[in-house]
This record gives sequence, structure tokens and C-alpha cells, in this order.
Amino acid sequence: MIKRLIVAEKNSQANSYAQALGNFSKSGASYILSKLNLHIAPVAGHLLDIVNDIEPAYKEPLPYFPEEILYGFKPQGAKKIDRDNHLKNIKFLYNNLKKEMAWAEEIIIGTDPDREGESIFYTLLNQFPEYQKKVKYRLWANSLTKDGIQKAYDHLRPAHETYNFFVEADARRTADWLVGVANLTPLVRNVLKSKGQLKEVKKAANKKGYEKLSVGRVKAPIMKLIIENDDKIEAHIPKDFWKIEVQDENGIIFTNDQVFGGDKNNQGESDAKLILQQLSKQAKVLDVTKEVEDKKAPFLFNLTQLQAYMSQHHHFSSAQTLSVAEALYQKKVMSYPRTDSKLITEYEFAYLKANLKKYQELLGREFLPAYSEARKKYVNTDKVKEHYALIPTETLPILEELSHDERLIYETVTSRMLMMFEKDQKLAVTKVTIDNGQEFSVSGTVILEEGWHGMALKSKKEKEPLPNYEKGQILSVENQIKTGKTQPPSRLTESTMLKTVLVKYGIGTSATRASVLAGLVRDGFVDLDIKTGQYKPLEKARKTISALEGLGSQFANPEKTSEWEMTLKLIGEGKLGANEFLEGIRNEIRETVKGQVK
Repeated sequence: MIKRLIVAEKNSQANSYAQALGNFSKSGASYILSKLNLHIAPVAGHLLDIVNDIEPAYKEPLPYFPEEILYGFKPQGAKKIDRDNHLKNIKFLYNNLKKEMAWAEEIIIGTDPDREGESIFYTLLNQFPEYQKKVKYRLWANSLTKDGIQKAYDHLRPAHETYNFFVEADARRTADWLVGVANLTPLVRNVLKSKGQLKEVKKAANKKGYEKLSVGRVKAPIMKLIIENDDKIEAHIPKDFWKIEVQDENGIIFTNDQVFGGDKNNQGESDAKLILQQLSKQAKVLDVTKEVEDKKAPFLFNLTQLQAYMSQHHHFSSAQTLSVAEALYQKKVMSYPRTDSKLITEYEFAYLKANLKKYQELLGREFLPAYSEARKKYVNTDKVKEHYALIPTETLPILEELSHDERLIYETVTSRMLMMFEKDQKLAVTKVTIDNGQEFSVSGTVILEEGWHGMALKSKKEKEPLPNYEKGQILSVENQIKTGKTQPPSRLTESTMLKTVLVKYGIGTSATRASVLAGLVRDGFVDLDIKTGQYKPLEKARKTISALEGLGSQFANPEKTSEWEMTLKLIGEGKLGANEFLEGIRNEIRETVKGQVK
């Protein structure tokens, strides 16, 4: 029997694999499944990190491009004892992995099923080039349940199918290090220091130093977007505008699109009054249209949509949502969280359907399923390339044993899944158009049947239904002028950043956006209002972006960053090589550095 090794990303994952695949024993850090001639060796995330000396970037003229990107151990921890213990642990896991790779005849990549997981594995493998030919398969487990792991093990993917994810991740990490750590951070610090804009701070033993300030390839354009939004809000000058409204004897208000003043035109209140004088106090109903609309349940959640939803409705930070979702994944009750997909495959639909009654009873959502067959809005096996949507696994939790946050997110994701099986929401949409010298209209929506909507959070009051109107009917009306003021743009929130803005520009990934946004807040670049989720730029962000723009740099440009992100995506799809992308990054660094002498 062939000697096989699965490399897991963490011990809890290795333990889940071992429990799912058979009886096992422990030897050091490894799990031994003798009947399968299988060993499972865990690591602990990134055992290795970039360790190039950064001193030349602060002592020699920029740009700084080391001949080779070096990887090694980088102990973590606030105290020396913590760093020592961390170093001891990662060296132990590293040596154990090396021993297991030497033993194995076939190596299976079993790290998290994403780009970061590929990066963790291949960064380690590159330290042991003699074992590269042993790498044969990829264990792609979207679920850590016994059935999910067994299915993944029975259908191992050829390792080469996912190798380009590592190429993409490695190019991203190298670019981020070259841009942020090796060049922009020392460059911007020097620029700000020369202008006296880098704050002095006291350090230990009465020594003076400067405030911490780091610049990143992804952080910079996000700061720029938040600053631009704030500038538009501050620059906004409210302008008066007037609109004509018509109110009938039922108290129903009819409007049209005509606006006097504001940002639309130079007309004023006198122009509105002139029109008002021409309007009759009798209005004729020109048209009554009634349509019944069947509204399907919303898409299943991907990570970004879940983060936006939790931010909007429950004031969760994006990092908090991801952390809780990962905890539920580790508890084997929810699928892999770092997903961009809103679709599932026929396999997931089958187990959801088979366990539907159990999910309903768990959440107290009793209903007769209206859709027992897969629909393409939710189920499309051909379009699920990496990960499927966030859904509950076939393992049901004991809700009382979950933390408050875990239970809230589990119930949110499971409720969204149940909506897929419920009846459509049935709406009656009525539009009434009247004429009293000009045309005005009003629309009303009546919920005829709640369907899936009964499980959704109600964010707005339902509108009162319209009275019955008939074509040709004559109404007594009062005509009035409504005064208003133009409003500034809405302030960017965590929800809009995740759901719309960053997706529009393709900035970051579902796996990284939360940590980047959290880092900007933590490092004092932007302020996040916990209650509203709104972002405001702080002085640190403004002077950083000002310095970059003064250098003529493209690194704060969201459109340019979007181009780079698209290039990285193509690298991950195997359609482009990494070298061309990295050379483009180096060229942009060179141009930015030249900006010092312009």
C-alpha cells in the first residue's frame, strides 16, 4: 500500500481529517492511520514568513529590490517568552513535516481550500525541493463533517489543478511586501519627516522616536476612497429645491419627477408657484395598473454578503463576522467561510433537502416546502469552481452550546438557506396616474403572501395599501409646494464598502478585506463609528495619501489597483504569468521614487 501524507493547515483540521477517515493514533504532532498507511501532519498557518533584511530600505537610496525573497521563521508574541515558545513550536512542526515528507511516497495538500492554503503549503515545500515530485493530490474539503471529508478524500483533485492559486497568492504577497514594507513605507515616512509631519513620540528610557506609519498596496486606495467620500460630504453646499405634490381626499400624495432648483436647474420657488396656479383642484384618474409579482428568495450568502448583512443589521465588524464564521466551520456546523460564491452544487442541495425537516425544527421555521427541486439561481454545479456558498452542514449544533454571536450567525445563514425552499413572496403592485393640468402618480405595494419573506428581518415599515381607484374617476385634490434641501453623499459604511465599493473596484479578496479594514482602524488611519458603521478619515490617512499623490504615485489610485487585482485573478486562472505583473509593480515603485526629485 502506498505511503500517503496529508499536510493540514492546523492541528484542529488534522484532527478532523483523522476522525473522519478511520481509527488513528498519535506520534508526536502527526496522526497515524495504519490501516490506510496514511499520516496526517499539521502545521500552524504560515510557519515561514518573508525575512529579508529591511535596513537597506532605510539607509540606502530607494527603490529597494532584494535579489531574492527569503523565507524563514519569524517568532510572534508581545513578550520574549511568548516569542520563544512560538519559535519552539513552529520549529517542532517544521521538523516533523520534513520527517513525514521523507517517509511518504505521495503527498496530499490538505491545507485550507483557498489561495492562502496553497501558499502555506508550497512556501514550505519550496524548502524541500527534493520532495516536490511526491506532491500528487489536493484534498479540497469545503466541509469538515465526516461525510464532507470522506467525499473530498474519495475525490482527490490532481495537485496541478490548484497550483496557480499559489502562484497568484505568492505574487500578491511579494508585491505587497515590495510595495508596502520595502519601499512605500520608508519613502512616505521620509517625505513626511522632511515636511515635519511625522509626529515625534516618546519611547523607553526617554528616547525619542516617530509615530508608527505603514503604507500598503491595498490600504492606500481604500484610504483614498474614504477621504474622497469625506471631502465630498464636507464640500457639499445645501441648495433649496421645490417640488409640487398633489393630495387627494384619501390623504394619498401623488408626485412627479419635476424639480425646481437644487442641483437640477436654476429654477426657483416662483417658477413652482407659477405652475401651481395652473393646476386644477379636480384631478382625473388617467390609468390604474395592477401587477402581481412573484419575488424569489435572495441568493445564498457568500462571505462578503454575510459581512455586509451582519454590519448593517447587527453592527458586527467584518473581522468579527469572519472570526465567528470560521469558528462555526471548525465546529463542523457551517461550510468553509472564505467563499465568493452564492451558489451550491447538486451534492449540497441533496443533503440540505434530506435534512430540511431537521433544520426547520432547529430554528422553529415550520413550512411546507414549495421548491423541492434545484433551481439555477441557487444550484449550479458547473459554476462552482472553488467554494460553494455559506450553508449549514449536515451536522446540526445544539444551539444552547453556541455563543451568542455564533448562534446569531448560524441562524442567519441557515434561515437564508431555508428561504430557498419556501414559497415566493407574492406582491400586488399598483400604480395610479392622475391629471389635473399635469400628470402625477403614486405606487403602492401590498404583500399578498409572505412566503420566504416571513423569515427575513423587516428593515422598513410596510406601506399602507392604496385605496381602490378606477380609470376616469374624478378626485378632489389639494395642490401644494414641498420645500427641501439637497443632501450630501452618504458616508461610506463598512456594509457599503464590503458589499459595493471594494467589489466594484475588485480591491482585495473576500479573505482579506475584513483584515485590511480592521487594520486601518487599529492603526489610526480611519475612524469607525460602531453604531452606524460609518468611516471617517483621520489625519494620518490624509497626510499619507497627500504624500503619495505628491510623488505622482498610482498606488493610491483605486482604478489602477483594480487593474492589478484583475491581473492577479488571471494569474490564479493560469492565463498570465507572475513575472510580468511583478515587473509592472517594480516599475511603478521606480516611478513613485522618482517623484521625490520632481
